[in-house]
Formats: sequence, structure tokens, C-alpha cells
Amino acid sequence: MAKSSNQPKNLNYFIPTGFKFTIEKIPNVNFFCQSANLPGLSAGQAILTTPLRDIPIAGDKVQYNELRVRFIIDEELKNWLEVYDWIKGITFPDNLDQYKNLAVANVPNPKGELYSDGTLSILTSNKNIQYVAKFTDLFPVDLTDIEMSSDVADAEVVAADATFAYSTYNIERIIGEH
Repeated sequence: MAKSSNQPKNLNYFIPTGFKFTIEKIPNVNFFCQSANLPGLSAGQAILTTPLRDIPIAGDKVQYNELRVRFIIDEELKNWLEVYDWIKGITFPDNLDQYKNLAVANVPNPKGELYSDGTLSILTSNKNIQYVAKFTDLFPVDLTDIEMSSDVADAEVVAADATFAYSTYNIERIIGEH
């Protein structure tokens, strides 16, 4: 009888440059996306009090970290304005047209125009999709400033960060184990 090995079958390292990010509602951000994170999560803990010592027990609610996306701002500011208009539309807009434009200008979501679904595809070292993280009910909560300065010697690419909250995400394996 052959012994089973505890050694990994795939010795390739994870490459953080192998990803593709999409949120249905903001296609211009998707195209210029430079980085995105696969959010971590925590379960927390409860404390069981006993006469001898307090014992930690597993928590019953998962808390997801925020999804952060960095993208290069295009010359017409289209991608930055996609997120800007989305935030303005879901908060207290200046007028009702801002909320209505969320559905007209972008992909509608069956749960309402406030949300969109998103996907983070994680690629192998051979650039094949290995995992897909599917985010449900995303909405933006933060968009960074656009810094402008006339004292820059060389023209630099300007990027912005957007932070999103979401209901949940699930990870699906696309490529099977070798």
C-alpha cells in the first residue's frame, strides 16, 4: 500500500497581478482597474464565563472587510464620475433625476438601482481563471480625491480608490485540482 503524501501537488506561487475585476454598474472603472483586494473576514468570538476562567467560543456572525479598488482616472473623468454619480444617487441627491439616472445610465439590478453585483476573477500563473469571487449587492461608500498640482515635472498617471460595502461574497473554483 502506497503512503499518501502531505506535500502540495502545485508548487507555483500565487501571483497578485493575475486578476480581472468587474462591477456591472461601472464599466469604465473595470477597464482601468489597477488593483482590487479579496476581502478578508472575521467571525469574532463570544466569552463563556465559568468559575475558573473565561473560555472563548466561536462567534456566530461573519464580518466582511471592505472591498477596495484602485483605478487610473481617464482623461474625461468618466470612470471617476461613474462612482461619484452612484454615491450621489444613493445618498441624499440634489434632485430626483440623480437617483433616476442610476437605472437609466447603468445596468439595473433586480434588487434596485442602489446595488450592483461584481466579480473578481483570480488567474493562475498561466493566466487562466482559477477562482471567481462573486460579490452580491455592492455599493460604494468612499471615493478618493483627485489631486492636481502644477509643480509636477513629469506628467504622472492619476489614480483613485473606491471602497465598496456588500452583502456577501462567495468564492467558486473554476479550474479543478491537478
